[in-house]
Amino acid sequence: MAIQQFVSSEDLKKLVDDKIISTNNIKHILKKRGIFPVCNNSKNLSEQIYYLFLGSGFMTQIHQIMNFEQNNLKSTVVIISPRDTNIDENNFLSELSDEFYTHAKIPNSPYRLSNICHDDNNCLLLQYSYNKPQKGRISLADNKEITLHIKISPITNEKKFKVNIRHEGISDSKPFIDLLSNMSILSGDSVFSLTRVTVSSLLKTHKVDFFDNFASYPHTDWSLKNITNVTLNKDEITIDDDCENDETEQLTENEPSGTLSGINSAVLSGDGLRNNDFVKDCMEQNFIFSSMRYKLSHKKHPITIEIDVTFKHKDLKVIIVKTWRTEEDGVDYISPLSLVEQEQYIDYFQNVAYSVYSNLIKEQKKELQKS
Repeated sequence: MAIQQFVSSEDLKKLVDDKIISTNNIKHILKKRGIFPVCNNSKNLSEQIYYLFLGSGFMTQIHQIMNFEQNNLKSTVVIISPRDTNIDENNFLSELSDEFYTHAKIPNSPYRLSNICHDDNNCLLLQYSYNKPQKGRISLADNKEITLHIKISPITNEKKFKVNIRHEGISDSKPFIDLLSNMSILSGDSVFSLTRVTVSSLLKTHKVDFFDNFASYPHTDWSLKNITNVTLNKDEITIDDDCENDETEQLTENEPSGTLSGINSAVLSGDGLRNNDFVKDCMEQNFIFSSMRYKLSHKKHPITIEIDVTFKHKDLKVIIVKTWRTEEDGVDYISPLSLVEQEQYIDYFQNVAYSVYSNLIKEQKKELQKS
């Protein structure tokens, strides 16, 4: 979005101090305009450009390179199903495209459909944008344009479709899920129904089994090295980061208690989480496992990846936390993955997580039928 307002050097300095934008990035834009500032910190830079008239074009470029959140790719998963169970995949995706087009034309809609197309793998690709307020920011940074990249793909052997929402901020996907919910509920002739992948859908024991089964999943190309972080919540309400009075417990590699080591031992030995004394105590106190972070190594490529599988903000999320590459000296060095690699690995681990979740839901149905 174009910036059409004057921004003082004091405000620009605040952005630099908050690490929302780096001095190097500002210098790079200035150099393109023939301005070569000589300075080594934000204060000097802001003083040097104070007397310059920085127009709309310059400030728009500044806004576009702001780093509101410096993270790897995050993703959220929901499931949609055709209301007509006899419809084939191609026709369903065509009707779904029409419905998105129609909804995008609603006057005063906060959402902008900037792209929609079909790829060669019979998937529907969408790009939605909306403006998100930034609390406590100065006027230039009080609004951020959020762009969501969405891939809707058929699930093998099921008449369902996985909606893979890729985003930057942990809660950025919520407005689009609300949009899907409204489309499926309020439109009487909607072609799809929506299913959320939530921890509340699992029985008490299966809430633990989900993370246990994900850890023991027989990957072809990946091997589990260890679990680096676990989050427990007192109840399902507090899983949402926006809730107050959040009773949350974090177990990390830096914890001296050895609790995480015990969990790792239970998982890697195949004993299972439910046989771990700490997990038993947590279940007795009704604590819920809401996220677990897994460190895995690729069997064919010199890549190690740390992913968070979490139900924060209710829906299932798969987040790339950190990545390493093994160099010739045998040492793992932190190294970011390309966007293509990130998308590929996120898509894979989403499929694993949904497969584990789906199997537990099927088990629950059988258990309930027996009882």
